[in-house]
Amino acid sequence: MIRTGTILLTAFLLLAQGAVFAGTLELTSEQTAGLELATTTVEHHKATSVVQVNGTLMPDQNGVFRIGPVVDGFVMALNAVANDRVTKGQVLARLRSNTLGQAQADYLEALSRFEVTRASQERVEGLWRDGVVAESRWIEADSGYMAARAALDQRRRQLTLAGLSNEQIDALKDRPDRIADFELVSPVDGVVLSASVETGQMLSPGETVFRVADLSRLWAEVRIPIAALRRLGTGGKATLQVNAYPDDSFTGRLESLSGEVDADSQTVSGRVVIKNPGGLLRPGMYVRVDLTGDGQAGLMVPASAVFRSGDNTYLFKVLGPGRFEPVPITVGAELNGWVPVRGGVVAGTEIVSKGVAELKSHWQYQGGK
Repeated sequence: MIRTGTILLTAFLLLAQGAVFAGTLELTSEQTAGLELATTTVEHHKATSVVQVNGTLMPDQNGVFRIGPVVDGFVMALNAVANDRVTKGQVLARLRSNTLGQAQADYLEALSRFEVTRASQERVEGLWRDGVVAESRWIEADSGYMAARAALDQRRRQLTLAGLSNEQIDALKDRPDRIADFELVSPVDGVVLSASVETGQMLSPGETVFRVADLSRLWAEVRIPIAALRRLGTGGKATLQVNAYPDDSFTGRLESLSGEVDADSQTVSGRVVIKNPGGLLRPGMYVRVDLTGDGQAGLMVPASAVFRSGDNTYLFKVLGPGRFEPVPITVGAELNGWVPVRGGVVAGTEIVSKGVAELKSHWQYQGGK
């Protein structure tokens, strides 16, 4: 008789706290009020995968320029140093070169000879057409003109190879005082990364004097686990954050993936391209990168609705006020906060999306597995 009374008392207590009948969890209104539950419905949804990696910013190598003389030169004046911001065409240094001076003098001499022979050719041609001189005299004058023009073209090419622009070459005739002088200029708007030069220094042809970078576009070198490669493709969106600007995010795209896997880390190198018009980002900064992968459509539930118990995956189906059913489901890999559902529920099913951990505790306390 005592044993029977104990069993009845236990059953009464279970009914008072919420009980499991045929897999159903029932809670009193007081119990559910303290759980802060939220519900949603199983629906078709398209979710994208996000792969989180770390990386380091570096200059876009297509925007880095090495600047130096193509002829020997003596540094007369230094107009820029490392870390200076410069504009396209800005003079970085002024040099003087005996080699260039000789080439310029040869050009001016060839130009003078060309102008003389051209005037002579035009005069003799007029006389020949008027019958004043023989044709052989005109042929001789024309040959001299053609030879002078060829010599001038050759001298001009030498100056072009020495780094002078057409405008600078054309200005030589009017500025003989600047003969032998030339300038190193910035090819882009950017920042001087390095300047290995001093006033009075003698420079050799091909020597790198300045490194200037256009930092309006940067690269982020990232390492991507090979397990994530199937979800990523070039051209995908990348969202970056840096410690220097915790409230800001920067957008780029995954431009390329290495064809080689690092044997030690089992990762591949990826290159993310980021626009940096305001110049907030700088080479060398560490970045956190979210790489957006391919999307997947189908039945989805929020990841917060799914829980594990033993070897199975469940969600709580809403049966009514205070009544829930733990339903075993088959799922795919989580995609950016969403879980694809392969089986176990159908579209339109109302489920619990918040407070699942508390419900699970009640379920397990009452005998759930």
